[in-house]
Amino acid sequence: MIPGHGRGVTTPGPPLCGVSPPRLTAVGVRRTVRGQVLALLLPLLAVLIAALWWVLETGEGVAEKQRMRNVADAAALAGAVWQAKVLNFDAHMNRAIVANEAVIAQSVSLRGWSAYMDDMLPKAYAITSAVPYLGTAMFYLQRGWSLIDQALQPALVMAESGMSVVDHDLALAQRTVHAAYPAALESVIRQVVERNDTRYEVSTGGQWMLMRTALEWSNFTAFYGGSWRWRQRDVVQRSMDGFSHERNWSLNLLPGGLVGRLEKRAGTDLVDFDTWRAIETLALHQRRYLIFGRMREVTPIGWAGIENGNRSFARGVHGGVYRTNPRTARLAEQSMRSAAGYLGLPSMWDLSAIQRAVFSPPVIAVRVSLPESARRGAAGWFGFNSLTGLSSADPQDTDSPVIEKPLGEKLLGSRTASPMMVEAAATTSFVRPVPRADGAQEAPSLYNPYWRPRLTRLSVVDRLQLAALDGDPLWLAGVPR
Repeated sequence: MIPGHGRGVTTPGPPLCGVSPPRLTAVGVRRTVRGQVLALLLPLLAVLIAALWWVLETGEGVAEKQRMRNVADAAALAGAVWQAKVLNFDAHMNRAIVANEAVIAQSVSLRGWSAYMDDMLPKAYAITSAVPYLGTAMFYLQRGWSLIDQALQPALVMAESGMSVVDHDLALAQRTVHAAYPAALESVIRQVVERNDTRYEVSTGGQWMLMRTALEWSNFTAFYGGSWRWRQRDVVQRSMDGFSHERNWSLNLLPGGLVGRLEKRAGTDLVDFDTWRAIETLALHQRRYLIFGRMREVTPIGWAGIENGNRSFARGVHGGVYRTNPRTARLAEQSMRSAAGYLGLPSMWDLSAIQRAVFSPPVIAVRVSLPESARRGAAGWFGFNSLTGLSSADPQDTDSPVIEKPLGEKLLGSRTASPMMVEAAATTSFVRPVPRADGAQEAPSLYNPYWRPRLTRLSVVDRLQLAALDGDPLWLAGVPR
């Protein structure tokens, strides 16, 4: 058989058109398959870069949000600390004024009792002068007491006048700090925000909330001045000791008061808010029909009247002198020793009547915003802008190149243009550091420095108002968080 011929072997015939078919060489085969893997990797690489970009941007956004939240909490808590300091300062000033007023009441009471003793001892000497030894002792006692009273009266008047001046200085300091609170609150919050990060700022809604806090502050407290000083007068009179409040006693001359009874009625009161007055009376009471009937005043024995402040025709209680010893009380008024060094009960701040009934302290809301242009992201990390030498320029600088967006954002997409917002809130609470021994619950007031700051949550209504003012979606503000 001829090689190449036979069964199973096909010999190609001559081409029909006289053209040979192309030959596929090894080199030709390699050229047709080159670049297929690269074509598959490019889309995958783009997806991976986009995913990496999203992860970096999301992580940076979460970290930025947490930093803003910490700054907002710090700013709100700093505002609440300042509010608590102002309330505690008001309470300390009120307590100091009340303490000084109680001391003035004690001084006036001591002067009244000293004048009463100076009036009684000569009468006692006249009765006991015929008694050996006792009359001599009473003589020297009344002479010595007279000298003591002459030195005591002017010295205590000067002390009362000095304490009254101090009280009005304390009240002036309280009014100054209290009035400066709204402006100082805004300054404190802005400084905390700026010093933590200069990129952060208080949003428009946050500024509106600060204005609302100032309005709530004016309704939270009230200025008790003029005829409204009944509030501090009540506190002062409750703070007086027993000697200042009343100096009363009764003594039956015989069992059952058959002969009569000595009635001592005396007390110190703040009359018309501007005068401290002490009245001392001692009178003999007998029954209307000697051995039966109601006891009544028959003979004034001793009396004295002391006051410091503006002269007033009003009357106080003075331990019940006008009810028990009316005749002796009139004699005390006629012999009244007056001084004009007392300047009157100062006007002071305290919680308003509404707040004492329904306690609701002002809430300090802070909303911090971060402009989109100041956010930190992955575009800056990769250094696209620094590599190209192009960045966003100041419109006023005409020499620098200006582009609409950074090159990194052009290549990998731009972020949303809305600024990032975070809000926080804080307030103050009235918490006694140690529970009362009697177990009673102490009502909030500006007479005890028990004010403490604490963080709180904004209500849904407040968040909706902030979102409306700052242009945020309302549905997002209403989501519980």
